[in-house]
Amino acid sequence: MKEIAVYIRSRDKFGDQIASFPALYQLKQWWPQATLRVVGQHAVSGYYLPLPWVDEFVQVDSLYAAARAMPWRADMTVCLHHTSERYAIVNMLRMPKVRLGFQNNRLLDFIWTHGWRKDINEYIGLANLSLLGTYRAVQPEITARDCFASIAASAPQPGVSADIVLIPGGGDGEFKRWGVDNFVALADLLKATLGADTRFSFVLGPAEAAEQAALHALNRPDFQLVVGCTVPELAALMLNARLIVANDCGPSHIGQGVCVPYVGVFNEANPEWFWARSYTEAVYPEPGSVGIQLVSPGQVAAACFRVLHTPRPLWLSGQESRTAGPAGTLEAGSVLRDRVAA
Repeated sequence: MKEIAVYIRSRDKFGDQIASFPALYQLKQWWPQATLRVVGQHAVSGYYLPLPWVDEFVQVDSLYAAARAMPWRADMTVCLHHTSERYAIVNMLRMPKVRLGFQNNRLLDFIWTHGWRKDINEYIGLANLSLLGTYRAVQPEITARDCFASIAASAPQPGVSADIVLIPGGGDGEFKRWGVDNFVALADLLKATLGADTRFSFVLGPAEAAEQAALHALNRPDFQLVVGCTVPELAALMLNARLIVANDCGPSHIGQGVCVPYVGVFNEANPEWFWARSYTEAVYPEPGSVGIQLVSPGQVAAACFRVLHTPRPLWLSGQESRTAGPAGTLEAGSVLRDRVAA
């Protein structure tokens, strides 16, 4: 392969971008010398160009521009968007040699040389890797973990990791936020069983000032605030954590991709954004109820203990990543790490 074009989903959310990283990583592992071009409708190049396996990012605002972004008869195209005929038309116009796309009962599904049936009950990051698997065998968990290990290697402190990571953010609104009070209550329940030396790292965005203030006010030496991290720093923090608990938010997809015991808290069942495995669990209100505040700390703690006691795949049992190869250089922004106890 010499030319590969990847058309990403037409969304500008952090989580959508993170969920595409393992597929991009896998493509570059297969064909290190190929030019990997990412094409998107939004100004999200800042997520992709720092990745050592992405060579170009092209922002497009029309069907014509989307077609022009791919050379005539390119070697491969991978279309991660699944709700529009737009990208099937692009493939008809440019006719790349290998065409991977999601089949979604659409008129132009026939254009794909390799298609994967879109299922909204399949975690989106896994669906992307399943699509690649129609061309060549993929090991999704190994690919995802190696991807984030490669990214973590470029963090300023690549060896830094956390004990238990708690992610109380939720960029899409309050309906996704379980709340700091619930996360603190969860920490107390976990500590009572796991031991007094258990430490908790709270991952927060720069805009979550109220959450930062509330945690600072507790003055607890077992709480560490991790604020304004870059993707490499977050990956390094989470890669060998004992446990990660998160709302449905952008950083949660790093937490799911590093393949450690993980519990997601949701306002309702949302399998497209939760990667179900033996050592992960989703917690949400009883069927027929919607509202993240209906989830109790006790429910989440019980899920945490279940995933912590579930045997993990042998390749993960040593908490070691497989060799991911050179990671390249990623530019890392400033990071504030401070103890709640001043």
